[in-house]
Amino acid sequence: MSSPSSERRAIEAALDRALRETSAQSVLFSQAVADRVGMNPTDLESLDMLARNGPMTAGRLAEMTGLTTGAITGLVDRLERRGYARREPHPTDRRSVIVRPLIENAERDLGPAYVTMGEAMNDLMSRYDDEDLATILDFMTRAATITAEQIARLRSQAGNRS
Repeated sequence: MSSPSSERRAIEAALDRALRETSAQSVLFSQAVADRVGMNPTDLESLDMLARNGPMTAGRLAEMTGLTTGAITGLVDRLERRGYARREPHPTDRRSVIVRPLIENAERDLGPAYVTMGEAMNDLMSRYDDEDLATILDFMTRAATITAEQIARLRSQAGNRS
């Protein structure tokens, strides 16, 4: 296999910078939304995980976020106080609870903070044809998978420290 051309290396480097910038801006946007609605970003992103993935056990939410079960208890308490989630008994495991997102309440309160971002992203997507969007979707989906794998790798290494 031949080595990549200098043009390819330059494009890859620019793409890496753009991905890092997008990641940083996403974190800062989440913080700005959280500040605006009086939440912390971890609660906001955890609520988004619930909204995207549906009801799940508190233990599963802890696994997905990397938070301890104790921290998840506090997080779910805060979401319940805001009316954004509720605990339900697990149907088969009495030791466990299901955390159900209350999407309508969350959208009512949080939706306005996302309206202009949604509009801007829709405008951006309208500049690409279906084939371009399919390629971008493939790339972003694979990038998200790689990111999740790297998070798991870092967490497992942290757990192996003496």
